[in-house]
Amino acid sequence: MSEEKREYDDQGKTSLDNQGRMSIPGDTVKIALDRLVDSDELDDESRDLVWWFYCFGKDSKWALKDFANAIQSSTTTVHRLFNGRYGASYAAIVAAVERFKTLADERAKRKTLGFVETSAWQKISRVCNAALYDNMPAFIYGSSQIGKTECLREFARRNNHGTTRYVRMPSSPSFPFFLKTLAESCYLSSRQHQDALRRRIMDALDSRNLLIVDEVHQAMCTASDLTARKVVEFLREVYDRTGCGIVLCGTKVFRNEFEHGRQALIFDQFRRRGMLELVLPDAPSKRDIAKIAKAFELPAPEGDVLDLIKSMLQTSGLGKYIKFLQYANGVSVTRKEQLSWAHFVDAYEGVRALSSSAK
Repeated sequence: MSEEKREYDDQGKTSLDNQGRMSIPGDTVKIALDRLVDSDELDDESRDLVWWFYCFGKDSKWALKDFANAIQSSTTTVHRLFNGRYGASYAAIVAAVERFKTLADERAKRKTLGFVETSAWQKISRVCNAALYDNMPAFIYGSSQIGKTECLREFARRNNHGTTRYVRMPSSPSFPFFLKTLAESCYLSSRQHQDALRRRIMDALDSRNLLIVDEVHQAMCTASDLTARKVVEFLREVYDRTGCGIVLCGTKVFRNEFEHGRQALIFDQFRRRGMLELVLPDAPSKRDIAKIAKAFELPAPEGDVLDLIKSMLQTSGLGKYIKFLQYANGVSVTRKEQLSWAHFVDAYEGVRALSSSAK
């Protein structure tokens, strides 16, 4: 029997799931690390470093042996580390985690090249940072397809592994399904009774965390009024009991229901706890259009091309503009030509002609 299969967590279950990934739950690790701080075996900085390491591996879907390889240790040592039962000085293993984090941070910098920092990113990242560091709720509203989700995911990526938890509200959610989705984002097994999930989610979050809940309008327009109330009230309870920062983001449907809908008086208890409300413009600015074009090594669009893009953005949003740029790039590659705005227009006309012939 392998070393990994002999490891057990403090609940008597194997520390690996049936795909071979390490399955010690997040609340178990967080409680263990806090206990080590209380007993002066770890300081706050070391606790946060070990928690980052755990979250990094879980986000990367690591097996226990991957954790061990990252810090040049054994699976037994890693298992005891995450359960708070190492049984020796933590100085050496914390130093190994710190060395790995330095390497991981350098590698992560290379992954930001594909993300364009538009004005929406600048606004959203400021709101998320304020919610995180000031431990407050914040609300972001904006039309569909203007880049909200991409910005929130990028913020979570840059501030992840122990700090930020990103959750996308399911469509047509029931309250138990939402709880399961939230639990999984906190590295908890969703195969538990609803009451246990509620308690363990609370244990997995604290004032050092930011919880981002995206697509909140799904609870308002594709679920019952009762489900919407349960979701919002549970998030309010999470904030009240854990002190974590919370960002709720959705379309203007979310804002209208939250502030003026049938249940506005109930939702108002949560809304009043937040000081930050960001309403994003319906379309990106001319500067943002140029920034995205530059990412494809194109000059800023002008004249008829700019008018075409503006019309596209008004009807379909930022996502379609980027898709047409990608399509145009494919056209240029096929023709063995350098990408130009002529390829963009050809791509647009080709899709429009295809759409017309399909009617």
